[in-house]
Amino acid sequence: MYVRKMRNKWQCLVRMKGTSISQSFHNKSDATKWGKEKEVEIENGTYVKDLKLTGMRLKDLLQLYLEKALHKSKRPKLLKYEVELLRRSPLARITLQHLSPKKIAEFRDDRLKAGKSRSTVRSYLKLLSRAITIGRKELEIPLSHNPFELVEKPKANPPRERTLEHEELKRLFKSCDACHQFHFLGAFAEILYLTLCRRGELIRLNWHDVDFINRVAVLKETKADKPRTIALSPRVIELLKALPRTVDGTFFPIKSISAFEKSFSNAVKRANIDDFHMHDLRHCGAQHLIEDENWNTIELMQQGGWTSSGMAKRYANINPKYLAKKLLK
Repeated sequence: MYVRKMRNKWQCLVRMKGTSISQSFHNKSDATKWGKEKEVEIENGTYVKDLKLTGMRLKDLLQLYLEKALHKSKRPKLLKYEVELLRRSPLARITLQHLSPKKIAEFRDDRLKAGKSRSTVRSYLKLLSRAITIGRKELEIPLSHNPFELVEKPKANPPRERTLEHEELKRLFKSCDACHQFHFLGAFAEILYLTLCRRGELIRLNWHDVDFINRVAVLKETKADKPRTIALSPRVIELLKALPRTVDGTFFPIKSISAFEKSFSNAVKRANIDDFHMHDLRHCGAQHLIEDENWNTIELMQQGGWTSSGMAKRYANINPKYLAKKLLK
C-alpha cells in the first residue's frame, strides 16, 4: 500500500496478488484506512472488482442462488426453507466484499453455541459455500475466490443409536395421539416406526401412491433421488385408511415443519422419555423388524432405502438381550 499527496487530495494505491486499485481522499487518514481495508479484502479473496456490486449483501446473493437452483433441486421445499432461514441470519446482512473467513467462523461458532448440531452447521456452511461458487461461476459475481473454503467445518455428528423399548413406544404413541394441533401426530409417528420411512417421504406420500389391496406404497421422492416401493403392514393400512382425505391428496397436511417437530418434542416430554428425536423412529423400526419380524439385511435395505448392508446394520442396532435369547434356542 502506498499513500501520497496529489494536489489537494491524498491518493492510496494498493497492489497485491495481481490486483491494482487506487482511490483519492480529502485526508490522509481516510486514504490509509481505505487501503488497509482493501488489503484485507484482497488477502481474504472478498475484494469485488465491479463497483456496482460493492453493496450486494450475502442475503441478496442467496436469493439469486435460490431462484437459479430451486427448479434443479431434488428437495426444493427443504432448499427454500434453509435459504430463507440463512437469509435472516446476521451473516447474511454483510456485503460480499466484507465477507471474511473470520466473520464466517464467528457465524459457525455462534450457531454451535446456540445449540445447533454440528451436522446442521456443516449443512449451513456447505449451502452458503455453494451459493458463492454458483455466484462466481454462473452469475458473474467477481469475487477472486470463495472465503467459505478457508473456514473449517465442524466434524459430523457421531451416528445416533437411540432406541426405545416396546412400553416406551406405547407411551410415546399415546402421547402423540393427545396432540391437539396435529391430530394425526400419533398415526404419523407409528407409521414412521412401522415403515422405516423418512419424515419427508411420509409427508409427501399421496393417496394415489398407496395400493391398499397389495399393501405396498411407492415413495416417489426419496433421498436417493429414485422411487422406492415399501411394504405396508395391516396396522399401517388401518392407520392410513382412518385419516381424512385432504384437498391435495396427501395424508398429512403439515404447513410448518418446525411447529410439527416441536409438537413431537412436547409429546416425547409428556411420555417421560429423554433424548429422543423423530428420526430415531427409523432406528426403532429397523430393530423391530430384525428382532420381532425376523427380517434379514437384504429385506431391511429394501424397506429402508439403504444402499449398503453396513448402513442398514447401523440403523438396526440389535439389542444384545435379543442375541442372548437366541443363544438359548
